[in-house]
This record gives sequence, structure tokens and C-alpha cells, in this order.
Amino acid sequence: MSRVNPFDAIYAQINSMSADEKMANLPDFPKALDVELTNTCNFKCLMCPVGTRVQKRKPGFMSEEVYNRVLAEAAAHGTPLRFILWGEPTMHTNWISYLKRAKDKGLIVHFNTNGSLLDTEQMQQLVDLGVDSIKFSFQGVDTKSYREMRNIDYYEKLLDKVEELYTVRGDKAAPYIHVSTTITYETTDQIKTFQKRVGKITDKVTIGRTELGRFDVSSAKLSNAEKQTLEMLKENESLVKKHPSCCPEVYDKLSVHWDGVVSACCRDFNDVMVVGNVQETPLAEIWKSEKLLSFRKELAKGNFDKFPLCKICFDYQSLQTPGLQGIK
Repeated sequence: MSRVNPFDAIYAQINSMSADEKMANLPDFPKALDVELTNTCNFKCLMCPVGTRVQKRKPGFMSEEVYNRVLAEAAAHGTPLRFILWGEPTMHTNWISYLKRAKDKGLIVHFNTNGSLLDTEQMQQLVDLGVDSIKFSFQGVDTKSYREMRNIDYYEKLLDKVEELYTVRGDKAAPYIHVSTTITYETTDQIKTFQKRVGKITDKVTIGRTELGRFDVSSAKLSNAEKQTLEMLKENESLVKKHPSCCPEVYDKLSVHWDGVVSACCRDFNDVMVVGNVQETPLAEIWKSEKLLSFRKELAKGNFDKFPLCKICFDYQSLQTPGLQGIK
């Protein structure tokens, strides 16, 4: 069966216009909402502000009250939900219930996961709910490179989880299964071996370059051995540092953190580009706020250096510049 990720059409539309065109055709409401069920994680990945404990935000889990506000507005506008951002969503006690309620409203639903907490019963529930797409997040392309970046020996077990979901889904149309990874020093042969192996148990494989410049290594709360590994990885970083041609965040999406804080940026792990809070202001009003408009105007001019997050934001997956990162 040939499967289609319903989000692909959304992404294609988001990436099809220039900043000026988007400014002139701004929708009344975001085309997608990124929802952070929690900013906590059971992994301690070396490329992540959560794993390295440089995140300063208070850890927590999205409440019913906050989720109800997000869901009500998303449902009113038919806006897809992506359960992603800075934590592992499956750590939230009610994560499946939250996904179910979104599907019951007829919304397109996606979530990212490290896969470690998924069990067979939950996989079957996701299939039965018709969750539209799931992305399994790797780093590296084999046991060694995964272990270095993710700081845990889980590579083979994660492959087993992906294969199990693929089997549980069977001939059902959903969920669309996506495996995504990034690399630093890995060779072309290693990449091809990974693609060949994973391609048999998933609908899509994407590979980008790992970003390691989001925080100062000296500020990371890591052991000496972990810091040495991170330093080695930074020395081998192969990311082509090109800003996205047109930021999809400020023109197309909003990111809602677990406590209701709304950010203009999906990479905002410390609330530095906050534009509102759903507990105080409806998302529809935040979307049309002067503060968010000011971000749009500056980024449309290419003034990335005006904002600390935009200054270090790069097209690491070649989402907007085909072939940029040199991986096919």
C-alpha cells in the first residue's frame, strides 16, 4: 500500500512561498500548532538542552485546562496538532487520551518520540485511533554513533520498536511511520546501510546534520566523560550553516509549551521568544499580536541576527534548500 503523510501537503504549502508572499497572505489562524505535553525526557542526549540540563524552564506536564484551551481553538479552525517540542510526549500520563480527543475532533495528529516507552498495547491504540503520523527520532546511523549522541545504548531496541509498530499497523492506512536522524561524521557507506535497513520497516527516512551550537558546552551539566564526547562531536560537526530562506514558524505555526506559554519559535527551549500565554489570551489573538508581527517583519528582511534563536537557526534537514546538507 502506498501511504501519504497528510502533513506533507501542509509542509509543501508552508515552504512554497517567500516571506513577502506569506506576509501578504497571512492566514487568520496558524496552519499547524506544535504542542509540548512535557519538557521532561527519560533520555540525556548530548545535542539536547533538556538532556544536558541547560534548559532553565521549570519542568512540568500540560494540564487539562491548558490542553482544553488549545484543543478548542484548534478544533474551531480545523488546525492540525503536532505533539513535539522539548520533551518526550509519551511520558505524559494522559498522552494517548489527548491524542484521542484531537482525533475525535477530526484533526490531523502527529507526534515525535524516542520510542523507548512505547509498548505493544499502546501501538495498537495508536493504530485504532488513526493517529496520522509518528516520527521516531534517532541520532547517528549505527550503534556507536547513536550511543555517542543519545548517551544511551538503545539503537537496536529502537529499531525493534519501529519494526513492531510497522507490523502492528499491518495493512492499515495510518499511522504514517517516519524515521528521522541526523549525523556528524558518518560516512556515505554508513548512511546507505542505515537507509537500506530502516527503509524496510518505515514509510520515510530523512537524514540531516546534527546541530550542536544551541548551547555552550561548558554550561552543560555533564560528567567529564560526557563533556569530552560532546567536544569530540562538536569538532566533527558537519552542518552547513545556512539560515532557512523563509522561517515557517512566525508565518505558519505557533508553539505551545506545557504551561500554556506560546513561543514564536519551535526551538525556544528557554522562553526567549514568548508572544503570549493561552491561559490569558486566545491563540487567535496571539497570532495577530503586534509582537509576533514585529518578528515577522524583521525576519522578512533577513534580520536573523536581531534574535538570539534565529541567529543560530540553520536548515539542518535541507527542508527548504534541497541538497544543502549533501545527503540524498
